Amino acid sequence: MTTISIFIEVGVMTMNKKTLLISVISLLSLTLFGCGSVYTDAKEYQDYIDKIPKADIYMPDLTTLPEYQSINVYYYERLGQSINLIITYSAESYESARDTIFGSYVYLEEPLTEIDFYRIPEVEFEYQSFTIKVVSDDDFDYPEQFGMLGYSDSSYQITFLFFYDLSLDRLSDSPGRMTRFIESEFFFPKD
Repeated sequence: MTTISIFIEVGVMTMNKKTLLISVISLLSLTLFGCGSVYTDAKEYQDYIDKIPKADIYMPDLTTLPEYQSINVYYYERLGQSINLIITYSAESYESARDTIFGSYVYLEEPLTEIDFYRIPEVEFEYQSFTIKVVSDDDFDYPEQFGMLGYSDSSYQITFLFFYDLSLDRLSDSPGRMTRFIESEFFFPKD
């Protein structure tokens, strides 16, 4: 083996180690900071609620809901905690259920602002096929902890969303921020 071929082999081996190290660091960073854990066992719904401070004052007791076809629960832990309860109704019972549930809550009428930023930049917005409204409740600490309610007339679904992260003090004032907030802090199945 010549000196040149040994140098090339050592250089390739060093490059492979660097590439491997960079790959491992990237994967570890993505795992720790970019991805969250999603739990979907509907039987654990109450346990998920109990894990999130004040979620129990907003998230519904399943026995009090109008008769539904199915439920899906998505408890998501990332930097904060969130829960998304999606309830599917029959075509015949959906409109009545939507009116009953939505009539039971009060909603923010305008964005919540501080001196130079928005705590809640939008009070109603679209996400996938859902129209989502931010619920008004004196027990919420916006934006660290609050609930939203959404409906999808096309899929006959209602979604209850609750978010908690005490480190969050603002959401931003850029257009579409609530949609990006939903995408980063909640789990929603793809349409």
